[in-house]
Amino acid sequence: MSTATETAIGEAEGTLTPVGLPHLERPEHLRGLPPGARVGALPGLLLLARSGFTGDLRREADRRGDVEPVDLHRMYRGK
Repeated sequence: MSTATETAIGEAEGTLTPVGLPHLERPEHLRGLPPGARVGALPGLLLLARSGFTGDLRREADRRGDVEPVDLHRMYRGK
């Protein structure tokens, strides 16, 4: 069993269309607020969406490494 801890901030979207880059703004804003207690590195950003993600958001997530798009397939079946 791993004892590693990962901190993340997430946002879930139930839209009928794929989620795009503008949906990163709110979790990024929340991550920038002063925390009551720091847990180490900045939290990662999770975006959960039932209808998937646009190509531009997926490319941005790949480029950055701190953003993790999670669609229904991954929610129910893993990576």
